[in-house]
Amino acid sequence: MNFIRDHKNKIILITITIAMIISMLFAGAGKPNAGIVSNTVGIVLKPFQSVGTYILNSFKYGKDASKFKNENTFLKQQLITMTKKANDYDNLVAENEKLRAMLELRKRSEDYSLIAASVIGTDVDNWSSVLKINKGLSDGINKNDAVITELGLVGYVSEVGRNWANITTIIDSSTSVSAKVDRIDEYCMIQGDISLFDKGFCSMKYMTTESAISEGDILTTSGEGGIYPPGIAIGKINEIKSNSNGLSWDAIIEPVVDFSSTDEIFVIID
Repeated sequence: MNFIRDHKNKIILITITIAMIISMLFAGAGKPNAGIVSNTVGIVLKPFQSVGTYILNSFKYGKDASKFKNENTFLKQQLITMTKKANDYDNLVAENEKLRAMLELRKRSEDYSLIAASVIGTDVDNWSSVLKINKGLSDGINKNDAVITELGLVGYVSEVGRNWANITTIIDSSTSVSAKVDRIDEYCMIQGDISLFDKGFCSMKYMTTESAISEGDILTTSGEGGIYPPGIAIGKINEIKSNSNGLSWDAIIEPVVDFSSTDEIFVIID
């Protein structure tokens, strides 16, 4: 028993070798013209051939298993590292674009003063859209101040405390904004709409059917109403449809600002 245990690998190799030799001698086994004996031998030896090949491959590649495992682990780590670098690069590009837009906004806004603030909370229900920011009276912010991002209009300061303020956005059902269709220099009114709230859209009501508005037209603040300065981007006309009275157009407005993902804003205080 000790002999078999001590020479187990050699015995296996010898057995495989003998099986392979016998297999070679009966190479014709299984062919159409082979005899009954040859076919029988071929059928009997076929499983042994498969097992033998498997064992030989195990001996051949088994010694490299550790190497392959380490290489596989290394490649996985490299993939994770490269994926992270790609994500970091995309984030840096997005952040760089945002900072450039903010810088451009400050250049365009030299006529009034801006206070930057961070959004620290949201209050959203079926018809209300309010953002809470981390600055207030002590920073020079007052009620009814207009609020923007580097992209365009957010809304206005509806409540303010010493170090906080609530911003009611333009999709809130209580909000309206005097606007202008830039392409045709035509004035209109933008309102929050409960039916469009879930999409983050607002509406434009009662445009005369003689109006030349079209889908894709860009809307900016008109400067009327005493809250919003003129020329701030609001959004674009997403869809136009006839009002129920048949005498005017209604339009769905897609704001340039995504209020669900807004984290930094500017309050116009002057």
